[in-house]
Amino acid sequence: MVIYNLLCKKKHSFEGWFPSFEDFQKQADKKLISCPTCGTTKVEKVPHACAVHVKKEQPAPPAKKPEQSPPAPPSAAEFKEMLLKVHHYVKENFEDVGPRFAEEARQIHKGTAEERPIHGIATREETKELAEEGVPFVALPKPELDS
Repeated sequence: MVIYNLLCKKKHSFEGWFPSFEDFQKQADKKLISCPTCGTTKVEKVPHACAVHVKKEQPAPPAKKPEQSPPAPPSAAEFKEMLLKVHHYVKENFEDVGPRFAEEARQIHKGTAEERPIHGIATREETKELAEEGVPFVALPKPELDS
């Protein structure tokens, strides 16, 4: 399942769920996607930032012994598929705190909120402040599937 933030020509924003990027593209080409507010079929995807909080107590993975030859890097298609799987896993297993991400991550780090896996959005300024404060988090890129 692929989830996109969409924007119509009248600047109404909404979310669209599609089985795959290809299905989104087919529906968009056939003008089957319409704005739920005004009904226009002139819609476009908008960028989306996603951030994920990781537990502060998580141990680092054990160092791997180098192999004789390093594995080939994943192809663009394989990388996109992996990124989609990560986003799906996060959506299913982490609490979505939306724009409250920075504050929630900070409270969890300080011990004033229950420790739990969370995800949400944060501004660049907020992520910079979290990093300076030593709050553990990982910023995930939004899968770009148009290429």
